[in-house]
Amino acid sequence: MDTHPYPDDYSKASEYLRMALSLLSSHKIPPSPVNYQLGYECIAGRNEALKSNLEQLLEQPAPPNDEDLWNLYRRFCLQDEKALEVIRQELRNVILNIQGDFKKTGGELNRYSNTLNRFANILEQPLSEQAMSLEVQKVLEDTREVKQTHNNTEEQISSVLSEMESMRQELQEVKTESMTDGLTGISNRRALDTTLEKSILEAREQNHTFCMLLGDIDHFKHFNDSHGHLVGDKVLRFVASTLTKCTKGNDFVARFGGEEFAVILPKTDMNGARVVAEHIRKAISSGDLKDRRTGSSYGRITISIGVAQFSADDLPHTLLQRTDDALYRAKQRGRNRIERAA
Repeated sequence: MDTHPYPDDYSKASEYLRMALSLLSSHKIPPSPVNYQLGYECIAGRNEALKSNLEQLLEQPAPPNDEDLWNLYRRFCLQDEKALEVIRQELRNVILNIQGDFKKTGGELNRYSNTLNRFANILEQPLSEQAMSLEVQKVLEDTREVKQTHNNTEEQISSVLSEMESMRQELQEVKTESMTDGLTGISNRRALDTTLEKSILEAREQNHTFCMLLGDIDHFKHFNDSHGHLVGDKVLRFVASTLTKCTKGNDFVARFGGEEFAVILPKTDMNGARVVAEHIRKAISSGDLKDRRTGSSYGRITISIGVAQFSADDLPHTLLQRTDDALYRAKQRGRNRIERAA
């Protein structure tokens, strides 16, 4: 049985309430149910990963926007419970059905075994032709029943295998959806964190390096303010599509949050990563998004990119920080450029 996620008594819960609201207020974050749960989890300290990520978000100069907070909530608090519970119930039903079938089959086999034992004993006795014929007929009838039961069991097992495969696909879909950015269709921040940890582990075990890119669309707020959020969404999808086209093989592309994107380049050194980054920068800046109705251009789109190479002492957050520092320098030095981490 699952344990209660919030076992705090009245006094402790009230204190957490006061501290959570104070935390949200000090950073000008609306105390919505979603944001309150983030604040409560952070104050209670039961989810260290959530606490660390929220604190990093709060360290930024500007207050966190709704999308960043929602992504954080989806990543750490929303667990696709409805979909998983449906699958769990289906599995329970399958198991109960097959247990019943096996129990029935076991009973049939025991009965058949008794029939054969009785027939073997009868063969030790002198019987008339008619009596022997009757006994043989009984064994044949029981054998046909067992064969039919066996065939039914095979069909049941085939059906169970089919249902289990269907559930496996459903679970994979749930997992994929939880790792995918709904707007752009590429991986999201949760998938990035998982892939980054895996990349660092593999780099250490196999003694090779890799590089990370962080890109930020230049003047993205201008597109939203000038043309509206629908055009802003179109710009985000265009950049995501361009990143996917400019990478290949085991390269990993994700939306980091807002107008920021991340790329992980396995077994790639700094020189190789700069080549990929430059390819991305040129491909985006040469793009031309237009209004389909009027044919007018929305303006030139550019991106600033920070590049960092994995170092033996890097942890996920330190590599992210070094890449983000490089991105910040690219912004400070004029945008539409690439800067490497120190």
